[in-house]
Amino acid sequence: MNGMRFRSLDGLRGSMAVLVLYSHLIGSYFGWRPDRPLAGATLCVLFFFMLSGFVLSASHSKNEGFSYLLIRFARLWPLHFMTTISMLCIYIYNKRNGFYYSSEEVFTLDTFLKNILFLHGMILYKFKLLNEPSWSISLEFWCSLLIPYVFLKARLKIKLLLIPLLLFISYLCYPLKPPSNVLMAAICMLTGNVAYSVKDSSFIRSLSTSALFKPLACLCVIYCTAGIWTGFRGINAYLCLLSFIPLLFLDLTAEEFFVKRFFCSGIILFLGSVSFPLYLFHESVIVSGIVPKKLAFPLYSLSVLIISLAISYVYNEKIGNPLYRKLKTLISRKKSDV
Repeated sequence: MNGMRFRSLDGLRGSMAVLVLYSHLIGSYFGWRPDRPLAGATLCVLFFFMLSGFVLSASHSKNEGFSYLLIRFARLWPLHFMTTISMLCIYIYNKRNGFYYSSEEVFTLDTFLKNILFLHGMILYKFKLLNEPSWSISLEFWCSLLIPYVFLKARLKIKLLLIPLLLFISYLCYPLKPPSNVLMAAICMLTGNVAYSVKDSSFIRSLSTSALFKPLACLCVIYCTAGIWTGFRGINAYLCLLSFIPLLFLDLTAEEFFVKRFFCSGIILFLGSVSFPLYLFHESVIVSGIVPKKLAFPLYSLSVLIISLAISYVYNEKIGNPLYRKLKTLISRKKSDV
């Protein structure tokens, strides 16, 4: 691995994590109507997969072997386990005190084991998630294994042909909207991988610094935002996925480009630095009821956001980052011993 960072992509990830949080806040506060604001927040998660495909292609090689699997597990599983335990404790407390819990199924050992073993989306039987946002973590883990073991080894021309073909197949099978399944996660990861593969090409370099790219990027931001806000359906939702691709090249644009400046601003980069725990912890804050829903929505949502950010920051500083560094060092040491 290397220390490469893509600041604009960090900012994009942080912004989308907040949009997912607010989508869940709106749904839990006002009801889960299909026409609610931010009804298309699932698109944010598909964008996360694209970002992962890009960044993991930059930070890993095709020759890492089994250590890559261990490093991905060390990155994703500890927080997933902690937030799953957190939600289970909250549901037990809520049940005993007459508050909300999703179903009796969340209290079974079978469901607990399937949750913590990254099985969502990987088995035919659908089981109840303890922490609802964690549906994507299972797909993130298994599909990210394709990066070094398949995508980095495959020829670029083949991958360029596969993306439209797989998208077309997905559209035929799921015409209403892109599915939240392993196929779509793999397509998005592959798209991110290809974007990284071509980022240093003369065409992409010249395009990203041309006068055409800035209005194109602005249109893509607007279109993607509209899709997330309104919940695009049908072909528009699939076009929304394609519209995110130019944003993967924001770091190649001029520093003064206002879109790049926004996603690289201090507060947005802070959101990016805590985006992973923010994505997984916010459901615990909402369901716990620590912030009463009798508050007006602006105050209620701001309170949940601040508490979620505080928990995410403390987790990163005290547990997440130190633990990941130690585990990664241990895995690298074992690899060198072998």
